[in-house]
Amino acid sequence: MIGEHFDTRTRINMELALDRICRNRPDGESHDFRRAIAENIIRCALTGRTRLGQLVDAGERAVVQMRTERKSA
Repeated sequence: MIGEHFDTRTRINMELALDRICRNRPDGESHDFRRAIAENIIRCALTGRTRLGQLVDAGERAVVQMRTERKSA
């Protein structure tokens, strides 16, 4: 799916963004955590925002959203 929608540079930026977000987090190796971050990064890229900084920001927003959801649960 991803290969069909994005060029090589964008895919690399997406992977780098995911790695940066997950790298030093206690739950960074969790499949569910990585999936939630990746989904937000993909949504960002689908809107045309494909620079690394933009994708990292999207991933960070997903982290904040997950924290908010945990606190309200």
